[in-house]
Amino acid sequence: MTPRAEARGNYFYYTTQKYLTKIIFSDSIWYMYELIFITDSLAGSIDNEAIGKVRSLIGNLGGGIKKEEIREKQKLAYPVKKRLAGCYVVFEFEMETEKIAELQNQLRQDSSILRFLIINKKGVKPEPTRSRPSRAKVTAASMPAGEDKGEKVKIEELDKKLEEILKE
Repeated sequence: MTPRAEARGNYFYYTTQKYLTKIIFSDSIWYMYELIFITDSLAGSIDNEAIGKVRSLIGNLGGGIKKEEIREKQKLAYPVKKRLAGCYVVFEFEMETEKIAELQNQLRQDSSILRFLIINKKGVKPEPTRSRPSRAKVTAASMPAGEDKGEKVKIEELDKKLEEILKE
């Protein structure tokens, strides 16, 4: 069998009789990203057209969506572009780093997207949970014999004891 070379997508495959070698065409790096955006929901429902635009935009730029979460219409904490409600959408996708700037520009130009945020999932690390030191439980056996929980002292008695201590 003679060596054969073929290009598929972003990869170049070089095949010999025993070996298949995969060579990357470009030096681009792919990362997992998370895109969170708020769509304008004027009609009171989820804006499927805007979500479809973002899906196709990611696909056209060569990315692949791995996970998608669409939440129902929610009231916003404060007005965003004079809107009081919106629909939150979360996409996890894989894309070349060079294409992220172009994706951001396209999202800024889309008037149906109120806000968006793109996060690099590689840089996100879960915060370690801090455990609080346990407090020692106070029991009747651990309290000194002279002190009682239910015993209340009047202010006049405290004043008298304080005066006696100060006279000494």
